[in-house]
Amino acid sequence: FGSSRLKIKAKPRGFACTGTFALARRFEGAMAGDDVVTEESAPGTIDMKVTTKKPISFYVRSAKSFFTGVEKEGEEKKEPCCILNISGLGEAINTAVAAAVAVESEGLAVIKSIETSYPDMTSGRGCARILITLWHK
Repeated sequence: FGSSRLKIKAKPRGFACTGTFALARRFEGAMAGDDVVTEESAPGTIDMKVTTKKPISFYVRSAKSFFTGVEKEGEEKKEPCCILNISGLGEAINTAVAAAVAVESEGLAVIKSIETSYPDMTSGRGCARILITLWHK
């Protein structure tokens, strides 16, 4: 996403993040076989990249599960994350905004920052991008 990436160094007040997240293992299969493109940029921080390939409801459900944690029968509970960065390019901006607003309206998180940019793409043509940072309540 370029060099203008948002970096959060301070912890939000009111909660503590504990442990390190092994995201690939932690949320693997948590959504009943659904796959979300995510990365872990720092302990307790998850980057979720949304696309237009899946419906908005899929990303809303995924974002909510990152903040509530997931518990499946016969497996250990997946702990909720502290910070979720939702990003979308082009037509996926609407999906990113919808997921962030749904999580905030449920009272699970607070939108702390919204960053927009127009990064250069490999095709030579730019594309609009949004990055929404949510902090767990």
